[in-house]
Amino acid sequence: MYIACLFSHWTPPAGSDEPDLWSFAAVTDDPPPEVAAAGHDRCIVQLRPENVEAWLTPQGRTLDALDALLDDKARPYYEHRLAA
Repeated sequence: MYIACLFSHWTPPAGSDEPDLWSFAAVTDDPPPEVAAAGHDRCIVQLRPENVEAWLTPQGRTLDALDALLDDKARPYYEHRLAA
């Protein structure tokens, strides 16, 4: 499973005693029906294997091209069971 994620690295100004900040977020979208039925209002975006390289090398790509990768997401069926 290849999950679309974003990350950032912030370096404090010179002379600051603050540590570097690394942040990370998984990209989410509206859930498919079976996920919504389980009570969730968001679902991770699963990239298709053929789109992973393009997602990991965004330099020179337009925002429209990157959005198209998210629109062309894998659409697995998520099965769930109630825990006892």
